[in-house]
Amino acid sequence: MAFRIYEFENSELCEDSLVETLSSSIKDYISQKGFINLAFSGGKSPINLFVKLSKADLNWQKCNISLVDERILPQSHTESNAGLVEKYFLQNKAKLAQFNPLIKNFNENLNSNDFVESANSFYQQPDLAVLGMGLDGHTASLFPKAKEFANALKCVQNIVLINPTEAPYQRLSMSLNALQSCKKLFLFIIGKDKKEVFDRASLKENADFPISFILHSRKVQCDVYYSK
Repeated sequence: MAFRIYEFENSELCEDSLVETLSSSIKDYISQKGFINLAFSGGKSPINLFVKLSKADLNWQKCNISLVDERILPQSHTESNAGLVEKYFLQNKAKLAQFNPLIKNFNENLNSNDFVESANSFYQQPDLAVLGMGLDGHTASLFPKAKEFANALKCVQNIVLINPTEAPYQRLSMSLNALQSCKKLFLFIIGKDKKEVFDRASLKENADFPISFILHSRKVQCDVYYSK
């Protein structure tokens, strides 16, 4: 089994522990190789985590920040993950970090394949990535009912296009291969409802729960931080 789970009584304790672990890991990578590539998922769940980590006393100039997934939207849109990271993470001490969003220059006249090609052209493999999970078991933007899902599990391309059937907007997402090419993954989940989904996904690889392919990966370790 490729995951370890750490449970906490509340989200604040969980966030504080994950910030401490990430800070230690960031210091280690910078010490070993001179820099670190770190990728984040978006959504509302990690906002407090972003704010806390942004205040950590780290050598942020040597941190390259990217995204696990992104909606194909302008960064000024309220649903943009890049906008979320800019607002809540690239502040305080972390404002010195280098940010590499998946969509650098949004142009509504471009087709979706143009965005995919562009994102792959400047892709930098993350050393570490912090993932979230939806109530449908998706992680990154690997949605189980998307027509591109099967390809995203087996392709060698780093960034893939996803058209969710039960969520808005076309997405760019790291493929399973790209996620498994990280040195380590962290999964951050809050609430009993998500824990029930996690428990089902932890039993075996199951295409109904995309996160299961991470939890049972033979290529990458995933540390799960869960709070009630």
